[in-house]
Amino acid sequence: MSSLAFDTHRAVKALCEAGAAEPLAEAFVETIGDAIGGNVATKADIATSEAALRADIVDAKGDLEAKLVEARTDLETKIVEVRTDLEARIASVKRDLEGKIVEVYTNLEVKIDEAQTDLRAEIKTEIAESEARVQAKIDQLQADTKADIAGVRTEIANVRAELKTDIAGVHTEIADVRAELKIDIGGLEARLYRQLWIMAAGIVGLTVALVKLLG
Repeated sequence: MSSLAFDTHRAVKALCEAGAAEPLAEAFVETIGDAIGGNVATKADIATSEAALRADIVDAKGDLEAKLVEARTDLETKIVEVRTDLEARIASVKRDLEGKIVEVYTNLEVKIDEAQTDLRAEIKTEIAESEARVQAKIDQLQADTKADIAGVRTEIANVRAELKTDIAGVHTEIADVRAELKIDIGGLEARLYRQLWIMAAGIVGLTVALVKLLG
């Protein structure tokens, strides 16, 4: 056999173009180079080596594809598991959140009811106190009015008594006394009516205020 020059770079490139991985091609070329260093391989040997190499490449490719499929399957399984776990956690958090919202809403309704009850009680108390104050003022006004009327009646009675005494004692001045009495009675009645009108206006004002307050 004659010696044969062997281009390792070209051989690696050819193997890579054929589909072999670069580390595998380099290892194969290195092995071939070592063999050529001692003996020159025949075409049959090269064909056998190429066939073996192609078979190894096919096996490696099959293993790689199988591993890729297995990895993809595992990844999809993990994704499904993570998604399921995440959905479960989200559902749990949602339930907890909904429960807390219901609890807060319930507590808020209770506090609102309590506040409304307290407010109604305060309003009723204030209304009762106002009614009591207004009624006390009305009672006092009525008492004062009765006292004033009684005083006026007493004055009228006294005046009448005095008039009767004067009429009985002074017959000669009956005309003058009657004129004076008419003037005095007219002024007294005018004052009495004016005072009664003032009292009546006060009573009406208090009544209107009471109606507005109670309304």
